[in-house]
Amino acid sequence: MKLLSIFLVTGLLLLSGYTQANGHKASPLNTKIINQLHKFQQQDHFLSDGYLYTGVQDNQLKRVLNQKVAQTAEAYIQLYQHSDQPSKEQRLKILSEGIHQIDPDSLGTDDREQVAGTFEHFLDITGLESSEGILNTWLYNEEINRLIEKNRAAQSK
Repeated sequence: MKLLSIFLVTGLLLLSGYTQANGHKASPLNTKIINQLHKFQQQDHFLSDGYLYTGVQDNQLKRVLNQKVAQTAEAYIQLYQHSDQPSKEQRLKILSEGIHQIDPDSLGTDDREQVAGTFEHFLDITGLESSEGILNTWLYNEEINRLIEKNRAAQSK
């Protein structure tokens, strides 16, 4: 029995060493981003801020919204663990898929803005300068977003 235990422990140690040697090592920048994503993933993003935002009052809805944020963070973590330099398109795809899991019409204005602001933090964490209209389109719908973009273009002339 003792010999079996020794073989088992030795086998596990060898397998663990082989897995670590052949596993993908994240770059230092990716490790920093992954750590920020883990921290962000654990937060409750829909609590009252004590000032203007009163928080999501429905506990079931709050749980679902935090779960969607956590799933999006996990998708980013997986991307950064398996890619040295994720492309802008890859990062935007995760952002879009994450926020589009939430129906904006099921939320009040304050909660909808809180969701968009929460997803905007993914831009900061992953180094994206813009969501390329993903967040505005989700927040304001396609028609209103087109008007905003048209107005913005007219002002820049």
